[in-house]
Amino acid sequence: MIAILGWGSLIWKPQNLQYIGNWETGGPVLPLEFSRITKERPLTIILDPENGVACPTRVAQSAQSNLADAIRDLMQREGTTEERIGYVELQGNQSSLQMYPEQIKVDETIRRWCKDNQVSAAIWTAIPPNFSERLGIKFSVNSAIEYLKTLPESAQASGLEYFRKTPAEIQTPLRQRVAMEWSEAA
Repeated sequence: MIAILGWGSLIWKPQNLQYIGNWETGGPVLPLEFSRITKERPLTIILDPENGVACPTRVAQSAQSNLADAIRDLMQREGTTEERIGYVELQGNQSSLQMYPEQIKVDETIRRWCKDNQVSAAIWTAIPPNFSERLGIKFSVNSAIEYLKTLPESAQASGLEYFRKTPAEIQTPLRQRVAMEWSEAA
């Protein structure tokens, strides 16, 4: 089985991603935070080994039986390149670690989860944080809140909707602060 790991919009908006069954809880616990700015959303949740906190992820079974096809499927859904899709494959002892050496603990966590759950391979979105690059300031809960407060109302509303739709079990310091600042985003 090839597992697709998810924690954000992939879960509620899979679009053309091909998977079997439903998104289930019980994925590996990974360092996540809302530290990426995109054209569509002011802040999206991503794998962030530096600023992220341990959060449970969800998992779905890829409809693809070949790892390369599963990677390509996720890549197309995410509108990204193959280099931005992380993977671990146990039988051939392969992983995307050479592309993301800063994610060695993530790689180890996912490998252990695969072994414990009898999963032959796992794939995930490995798009890096860009908050600091985009805004020229270091990511922190306070800087992210200030950034959200400066956005036009429509962009702020879009960001808050994203926080609302993110699975409830994913609690980061920024999400908790957003819930305090904007009670409707809880």
